[in-house]
Amino acid sequence: MLSRENLTRVLLIGSLLLTVARCRENTVLLYSRLGSDILLPCISSVSLDCSLITWTFYQGGQVRYSEEVIGGQVKAGTDKSSRLYIMPNCSLTLRNLVVHDAGSYNCLKEGQSITAAYVSLLTISSPSAITELQFGGRLALSCILFTYFNVGLCMRHSNTFNLNWAAEDGAVLGNDTRHDLIFSTSCNITLVIELKREDNNRKWRCQVSNSENSTAAFLDFTSTFLFQNLQAAQNQIPSSSIDGPVQLPISRIMLCVALPVMVLIVAFFTWRGGHKRAKASAAGIKL
Repeated sequence: MLSRENLTRVLLIGSLLLTVARCRENTVLLYSRLGSDILLPCISSVSLDCSLITWTFYQGGQVRYSEEVIGGQVKAGTDKSSRLYIMPNCSLTLRNLVVHDAGSYNCLKEGQSITAAYVSLLTISSPSAITELQFGGRLALSCILFTYFNVGLCMRHSNTFNLNWAAEDGAVLGNDTRHDLIFSTSCNITLVIELKREDNNRKWRCQVSNSENSTAAFLDFTSTFLFQNLQAAQNQIPSSSIDGPVQLPISRIMLCVALPVMVLIVAFFTWRGGHKRAKASAAGIKL
């Protein structure tokens, strides 16, 4: 049997879900990215007394439920308490978002739901080695939407959002000769790119669109090639543009010094040999 505490939690969660189902107009879907800030609205047609407001947080997959704000005051000791701020209209600002902030937030007045905010977070990671960031490399980029339903997973039949990869000009990418799309789930898409020279410093965009087919959030990754910029810069410097005295390499300096010395040595030994032969010839004549 369920303990009294667990039973209370189940009843609260059930009440939250039923309230959202009945009051769809008071539900907002929010999309953001890790490290950013987000505003959780508490929407009401009348002025609210924040001392009567409670904010709750629920995460489906791990069945995490907590009260974040009680009586208009941020509850101390939670993993969000240092990042939560109450606005004058009782809305809530959550700063420096982390993965486990994905979930549903409910603004309640005396136990009655006013607004339910569902937060999903967008991330990009790459399983490829950093050495793949070069011409001819094969770069894989994974875009994951951490949804309010379950961190790292998503509902199979969800049609509230659409996740895709786009080029720098906004054109949605599909499978072709140099792009491969791998769909793990509807909220986990990997793009594999055969990199060309013109892909240096190019942006690849992961974007999520809502049911109205408008972009709700996006995140960019720039494919900057290793050593490419340094090598290109060196190749583009003309010899005439170098200011100051030309510095010769050590090998060239040694050659310039050694060559005259060798010539002198060869000349000396040639002269000495010739001088000996001349003396020998003169001695033979006298005999």
